[in-house]
Amino acid sequence: MTRQGMAAALLSRRRQLEAVGLAIAATVLLARLDLATLAAGLGLFLWGMTHLQDAIKRLSGGTLDRWLHTATRHPFRAIGVGATATALVQSSSLVTLLAMSFVGAGLVALPGAIALLFGANLGTTTGAWLIAAFGLRFDLATFAMPFLALGLIGSRVLQDARGAIAGLLLGVGLLFLGIDFMKLGFEAWQDGLSLDGLAGGSAWHWPLFVLFGVVATVVMQSSHATLLITLAALAGGQLPYLPALAVAIGANIGTTVTAVLGALGSGFAARRLAGAHVVFNLVTAAVALALLVPLAWLVDWLGELIGLAADAWPLKLALFHTLFNLLGIVLMLPLIPRLAARLERAFPEPARTPPAQARYLAPTALQHADTAVAAIEQECQRLNRRAYHLLCSAILVPSAEAIGHPPSRAVVKARIEPSAWTPVNTRYHEQIKPLMAEILDFYSRLDTPLTEAQEARVETLYARTLRMVEAVRFGEVLQRSLLRHAAPASPLREAHDDIRLALAEGLNRLAANPEAADISAPIDEVRRHWQQALAERLREHRLDPWLASSLMNDLHQATRLMGALAPA
Repeated sequence: MTRQGMAAALLSRRRQLEAVGLAIAATVLLARLDLATLAAGLGLFLWGMTHLQDAIKRLSGGTLDRWLHTATRHPFRAIGVGATATALVQSSSLVTLLAMSFVGAGLVALPGAIALLFGANLGTTTGAWLIAAFGLRFDLATFAMPFLALGLIGSRVLQDARGAIAGLLLGVGLLFLGIDFMKLGFEAWQDGLSLDGLAGGSAWHWPLFVLFGVVATVVMQSSHATLLITLAALAGGQLPYLPALAVAIGANIGTTVTAVLGALGSGFAARRLAGAHVVFNLVTAAVALALLVPLAWLVDWLGELIGLAADAWPLKLALFHTLFNLLGIVLMLPLIPRLAARLERAFPEPARTPPAQARYLAPTALQHADTAVAAIEQECQRLNRRAYHLLCSAILVPSAEAIGHPPSRAVVKARIEPSAWTPVNTRYHEQIKPLMAEILDFYSRLDTPLTEAQEARVETLYARTLRMVEAVRFGEVLQRSLLRHAAPASPLREAHDDIRLALAEGLNRLAANPEAADISAPIDEVRRHWQQALAERLREHRLDPWLASSLMNDLHQATRLMGALAPA
């Protein structure tokens, strides 16, 4: 059987297994309505989280991204902002992926991003507090209905920020309804199900509950959903207290899977941050599991101190969740520089990025508008730098003699070896076109709504990139003529040297300031001079008309080249 035939057979078998699985699940849910209620509540909760995160992305308009970016300059500020941002969006995974995007795009340093992740872990504990304090004590279905009605209608008829607010209301309504369904599902099990027997009397049973927390979080891709199940089971009496604490530890470990998956298709920088996330969560979980009983005693003491009832198990679990994350931050904060150094050695930067390979267009950058735009901007800057070097090659001037310091007349007067200069078209197809294709493909996959300013910035970058490619095409034509007349005795060599020097000066100004408005001044002056000199030399028969027409064409190509590079 061919490889394609095997792939088709495997796909067919997978679809058959999926159909059988769905049929079995449907049969079980129809037979056990209490289980169906529990599953429906979980689905509504996860759906609500999705709507909530999407709405906050749209409403932030890049504010959240800039806020996080600024915060990473100081570790304590990064922890505070990471915790606050996660508390607002109720998703440590979103903040983690956002931080990975910043690191991958080269916008922030690794230590600051690590501190941001520590804060995100702390911020995710607010979800447990909200569920324990309100979700399990009130009839949230009653409150959910107005939110659902306004959200569903508003999301259909409203646009822009008002549509995002409607999506926010819809997300809150779905969260409320999901929590209420979860409570109903566990209440139906109250007399027929108890996990007391699974808890055991020995500490070695606790890792099993940690593993359950890990698996549940990985499957549902939400530690909040795992904690919701745990809190509801704890409040309903189906799950003992200490095993519930172990499940909360496992939920923390499970969040690392999102970071690891996000880093798989990303560069070395994102992998370093994902490694930091794994290390922090594993160390925190190991310490919390080893100190589970002492921490439970501490929670009891603090609960009594702040007035919690002795049997307020959900609130005590939320307090435990906060305490062990704080403990992890206290332990790991002094080790951030050492951890960052270890990760940089474990995931070294490639010695040389292949010319056709993008460096910043990681899949994680697509998670948010500002990170996507920043990644595109960084990659466009790389493309522009390549184009500058290629244009220097087009005018037969070493880029080191034109970029970084003003070019000299001696550089263009030097002897030209045609064999030493690779054709522009060859290098364009090796270095420019593949990278531009990656940029365009990345932009086509960007489905996060952009603000007007972000749209304008992307359009500016796109237009500038197209002009750069157009300039390279003009340089391709010009290089062929310069090489044909490169001999020192060529009648066009003097004029060509003036053209090359003027273009080198323009490229130097453009590399120093992409918004420079005077880059065309040198070539304009050379064009005016040689238009007059051509007329004189033709009258005096010092220049062949055929060569004169070639020079006029070269002047025209040089002017078009610099005109394409000039800011619009």
